Amino acid sequence: MRLKSEQVAGALAVAMAVFHLAAASPFVLMPNIILRGWHLLFALLIGYLIYKFPIKRLRGPVDGLFIALSAVCLGYLIFNHAEIVVRPPWTLEASPFELFVAIGTVIAVLELTRRSLGLTISALCVVFIVYGFVGPYLRYVDMLRPLAHGGVGINEFVDQMYFSFEGIFGVALGVSADFIFLFVVFGALLQVIGGGDFFVNVTRAATGATRGGPAKMAVMASALMGTMSGSAVANVATTGAITIPLMKKLGYPKAFAGAVEAVASTGGQITPPIMGAAAFLMAAILGISYQEVITAAAIPAILFFLSLFIAVHWEALKQGLQPMERRQRGATWQEFKAGWTFLLPLVVIMTFLLLGYTPSLCAFYGVMATLATPFLRRSTMVSPAVLAEGLKLGAKAAVVVAIACASAGIIVGIVQISGLGFRFSSLVISFADGNLYLALVLAMFAAFVFGMGMPTTPAYIIQATLVAPALVDLGAQPLAAHLFVFYYAVLGQITPPVAVAAFAAAPIAGTSPTSVGWRAFLLGIPVYVIPFLFVANPELLGQGDWSMLFLVLARSALAIICLAMAVTGWLCGRPLKWTGRTLLVGAAVMLVTHNPAFNAAAIVVIALVTGLQRHRFGHRLIGKVGNEE
Repeated sequence: MRLKSEQVAGALAVAMAVFHLAAASPFVLMPNIILRGWHLLFALLIGYLIYKFPIKRLRGPVDGLFIALSAVCLGYLIFNHAEIVVRPPWTLEASPFELFVAIGTVIAVLELTRRSLGLTISALCVVFIVYGFVGPYLRYVDMLRPLAHGGVGINEFVDQMYFSFEGIFGVALGVSADFIFLFVVFGALLQVIGGGDFFVNVTRAATGATRGGPAKMAVMASALMGTMSGSAVANVATTGAITIPLMKKLGYPKAFAGAVEAVASTGGQITPPIMGAAAFLMAAILGISYQEVITAAAIPAILFFLSLFIAVHWEALKQGLQPMERRQRGATWQEFKAGWTFLLPLVVIMTFLLLGYTPSLCAFYGVMATLATPFLRRSTMVSPAVLAEGLKLGAKAAVVVAIACASAGIIVGIVQISGLGFRFSSLVISFADGNLYLALVLAMFAAFVFGMGMPTTPAYIIQATLVAPALVDLGAQPLAAHLFVFYYAVLGQITPPVAVAAFAAAPIAGTSPTSVGWRAFLLGIPVYVIPFLFVANPELLGQGDWSMLFLVLARSALAIICLAMAVTGWLCGRPLKWTGRTLLVGAAVMLVTHNPAFNAAAIVVIALVTGLQRHRFGHRLIGKVGNEE
């Protein structure tokens, strides 16, 4: 029975991939409601075949019931799409069967969310649904009075969730169906045909000759893997299986080896050209092209990996680690020649993006190029079964994203119909007392709360709905505000106590998730400052005064370097005391803003700490030489 259900799930996954390729092709024009309906139907059917009911004796009847419920509820939407599209919102009283299919869809989505993503998101959805119905009664509770609203009736609820593009079938699921699915399939295909191995081999050869080579390899390989996968956990599982054992063999502590991979893999989600799924949602929510999003994300991504690269290098110096042996690392040019064709699908996607094509069409051509790439050289040829396996793996991975987007649509629908977004923004502005930087700090902590144990996509959607509007009202540019909450949704993957990337890295490192999580958090501290930098300095996003870009970039890089030095506690060839670390953190904070006095003070502090460190090191060295004489 187990094998049969897996075979059915695999067949459905391939069918889902073929369906989306046909829908994205320039030869087929499909209405949004049909595309989203089929997308969710495929996701529910495959999801219930993969994520089974935990009680074995009830598994068959319960899973069968939810599969049938999904087919009936989504089938009604697909076959009656013409009437649903012209249905006037909130004016018709739903029939008993319409109530059944609408509420049944909500239940099917929530149950699969619980199975595939855990209880947190499904419970949060239930809280928002309850809030929609009990809103009028909150005025009787003093502490909750600001959140009170006029209430949501059952007809309004089903119209919002099922019969409109504002609930389950809203922007989030639309982006999942249009763009995200094909990009996930693209990444899975590129990995199964050998692209992942190519990136790892090239980075190992390029960085292995330096101190701490495997750790630097983890940083670079995870950045490259980010072009194929928007998942931190997937990046850890692929590159971490190679880099973490190498780091341990070279002498890195277990927790540090796991932390390096966790932070680097998390950075893959903010690395253009193919970022995490939430980046596509950002473009749709802001009404801008995806090209604008990846252009804005480019410099912050460079700062992200610069900070991690520096921290890794200084940790290698601190630990006295040596480069890899030549036989272990290989030759960069030889590795590149062996698999350069794996870069062609990325070139295809980037070319079409730069030419202004839609992301869905870019993804379509990218997948087509990936299917053709193995057959360009005899050494990279694969069987059709391997390509089918890539389609299957990609579709199965995309199912989780689709369900996350559908459940997030429930939350967004309630936020819109209840007016909670406006009320929450007003509360943030009130607490911040009109100060943008204080609001950014509040938004950061809100992101940690919303993103705790939650995948990036729903965490971003919630914050984009509740938090980002408040930042815009206080003066932040819309793209900067959304990138701010997106970054912290991503960084939730390495933020204790629920740091899922660290949990994925810990078993490979052979140590506890807690130790890896806290080490990853400390290692990533410089990264936590980057969102403040680009909100305060829009030039980093390609906005504002371009003539100031070089100065702003130098100041931002200096702030990142200060924090990296403070985190590693290493400067001028010797350990840095806590006083020096504290001063460097203060200098980094002063470098965030444009204030010339603060910037000058920061440079003085950096020069003072460096001078004292060199002076103390010189005295120790002279004393040591004198004693030897």
